[in-house]
Amino acid sequence: MAFDFDDCPARTCVVTRGFLYNYYDISLVPGHISHTFLLLHGHGDYSYGWRTVIPKLLAHNIRCIVPDMLGFGQTSKPVDVDAYKLKVMSDDLAELLKHAGIDGRKITAVGHDWGSQLASRLTLHHPSLVAGCISISAPYLPPLPQPMTLEAFTNLFPNFSYWQFFASERSHALLRTRMPIFWNAVVRTGRETAVPMSEVEHRLSTDNASTPEDWKARPSLWDEESFIHYQHTYLRGGWEGPMNWYRAFLRNHDDEKHFLADPRIQLPFLTVLADNDPAVPVESAEASKPLLPDGELAIMTCGHWVGQEDGPGLAHIMTEWLDGILIERGDNGAN
Repeated sequence: MAFDFDDCPARTCVVTRGFLYNYYDISLVPGHISHTFLLLHGHGDYSYGWRTVIPKLLAHNIRCIVPDMLGFGQTSKPVDVDAYKLKVMSDDLAELLKHAGIDGRKITAVGHDWGSQLASRLTLHHPSLVAGCISISAPYLPPLPQPMTLEAFTNLFPNFSYWQFFASERSHALLRTRMPIFWNAVVRTGRETAVPMSEVEHRLSTDNASTPEDWKARPSLWDEESFIHYQHTYLRGGWEGPMNWYRAFLRNHDDEKHFLADPRIQLPFLTVLADNDPAVPVESAEASKPLLPDGELAIMTCGHWVGQEDGPGLAHIMTEWLDGILIERGDNGAN
C-alpha cells in the first residue's frame, strides 16, 4: 500500500531567504500523535519517494512532515550554488518546522541519500529542534577537517567518483534531454542490476544516445505510473538545482569548522544501510561509529533505494527504534 499524496493538500512556506518550500503535513488522527518525523528525500527523488514508507508510520501515530527539498519537486530551484550549502538549508528547515507549528517540540530528522546529510546538519546546527536522527543509505559524514577540492574528495572516497560528472556544468543539460537513460540506469534493485555511473556518463554524452536494451531488461523499482510521476516532475523542474547539491558540498567548511573540535552527534542516531547498495557499502558505517555514542546500525537486504524497494520494512525498523530508544527514555517529542 502506498500513500496517495493527492489525498493531502500541499502546504507552502516562504523562508527568510525568499525561497518557497512545498511540503506535506500528514497525520492519521491529529491530536493523537506519538512523535513527528521530518522526512528528507535524496537526489533523484522528491516527496513522492516516501509514499510506501508513510502508511506504517501513520499507523504508529507518527506525524510526517515531508518537504520537497531545495531544487526539487515544487520547491524553489535557485541557480546560485551557495544557496545549497547545508547550513542555510538547515536554517530553511528550522523555519519550515516553525511554519508547521511544532515550536518547542522536538522531531526526528530522517534523511535518505543526500537528505541524510541535511538531517545530520539540522541536528548539528539546530539541536534544540531534534530528538534523534535517522540516516538512510548514507552513514554520518562529519564536517571535513579542511577545505578540499572535488578531486581530492573523490580520491578519498572512490565510491563517489561519479560526483565529478554530477558536479560538472554539462550534467544537468544532459540529464534534462536524456532522462530515460538515467532512470533506466540507476533505479534498480541492487548492486548486480545497477549500471556503473561511468557507463551512464558515457551513454549520456554519446550522440543520438538511447537506452541500451540490456539496461531496460534489468529489474526496475518503478512501475509505469511511478516513471510518469518522476518524468513529469523533472521535466518541469530540470536538473540544475539537484546537481547544485554536489557543487555546493565542498563549500560547507567555513560554516562547519566550529564543529571540528567535537563533531560527535550525542543524540540517538540510527543508520540504515543496504547490503546490496552499489554506492554505499555497509562497511562505510565503521568510520562514523566513534562519532555516534548513542548510535545503532540496521542492515536491510535491498539496494540503494531502500524506501521504494521495501518501504514497510524500513518503516518497521524506524518505529522499532523509536519505541526502543526515544519513547522508553521519555524523550518522545510528542506533539
